[in-house]
Amino acid sequence: VAGIAVARDGNAIGGAGVAPRASLGAYNALATSQDADIADALRRAPDVTGVYNNSWGSPDNGVLNAAEPSFVAAITVGVEGAPGVQAGRSGKGSIYVFPGGNGGGGGPDCHVQDLFGRCIDENSNFDGYVNKRAVIAVCAVDDAGVAPSYGEPGANILVCGRSGNNRIGITTTTPQGAYRSSFSGTSASTPMVSGVVALMLKDRPDLTWRDVRLILAQSARKNDPTDPGWTTHYGLHFNPKYGFGAADAAEAVKLARTWSTVDGGSPVMKSCTFSRTFGLPKELDSTKPAPTDSFDASSCGITRIEFIEVNFSATHTYSGDLRVELISPNGLISKLASERLCLLDSDNIADPCGDYNNWQFGSVRHLEEPSPGTWTLRVTDAQPGDVGTWTAWGLTIWGR
Repeated sequence: VAGIAVARDGNAIGGAGVAPRASLGAYNALATSQDADIADALRRAPDVTGVYNNSWGSPDNGVLNAAEPSFVAAITVGVEGAPGVQAGRSGKGSIYVFPGGNGGGGGPDCHVQDLFGRCIDENSNFDGYVNKRAVIAVCAVDDAGVAPSYGEPGANILVCGRSGNNRIGITTTTPQGAYRSSFSGTSASTPMVSGVVALMLKDRPDLTWRDVRLILAQSARKNDPTDPGWTTHYGLHFNPKYGFGAADAAEAVKLARTWSTVDGGSPVMKSCTFSRTFGLPKELDSTKPAPTDSFDASSCGITRIEFIEVNFSATHTYSGDLRVELISPNGLISKLASERLCLLDSDNIADPCGDYNNWQFGSVRHLEEPSPGTWTLRVTDAQPGDVGTWTAWGLTIWGR
């Protein structure tokens, strides 16, 4: 991971990293099972640390894996007085980069199934570490710019970095002065993007964490252009498999040099929040039409969205059957959850997924879209044999 991001150039030893003149500090956040160690690593040296690269995440098993409260506190407002995105880097906001996950089932047609034909495809939004507005979630593309079989889609994915597939891996450093050519996964693509951010900050250390996200999205390259998942709105290309595309270091640095910081350099976004608990829960049954519910955000003064949060609560005898979609006033759809299999062990037989209990989904899909109008959540029970109820949901729109 370190070699990909910052391996030094010009020394006739090995290869060079994406940001070969950047400095590196290392903290073993996973040395123990204590949540406090992770929070501690994410708030170390906040004034001099430009990017916190994290090539780790939750298990890729289809189960909802929540982040601990100390993690959320560390990356947002900080803990014990240490800053996160609101005050890191002397008030410009710390930048957190995480892998989108390696739990893909082989693509949108779900080539990988369990013994009963149920889909194993994971979604990045099931990982509580990477569906947060303070996190840059990174997907992977191979040498042809195509998503590898392990790639996870997600409305929370911002950009992709280069990684390996079953043919070719990434060459980088290993301990004891050695090298390997088989590194792969989104753990490899994440430091690619962290290196790009370091290059941006070299020329523009005044950029806020919000600026960095916007620059990455606007400068990303539309990889795999024939993939049918691409749509174009508000000057941006988006694909749930690729976010806004593959991070382009040259274009990102070029754009950063002339970028005007948003909101006068404020690290704090504006927000509008709506919530509802149903007096009579909505029935979830595959034999009946998918229920919907809406909020009117006409009073929300955000004209350019930067992030969307959806909190969702439902009980179901197999919640992996549920497909959850947010539909904007302009008809753009965030695919928040797809039907999938939950595997807690290696027997290839589905395990209970657990209920959605105020689970928070994240979406960058509506970047630059205006907020006013009717926002609709649609919940589909996509598999027969299990039923449930939708009990509550909430919507928070973040932007400027």
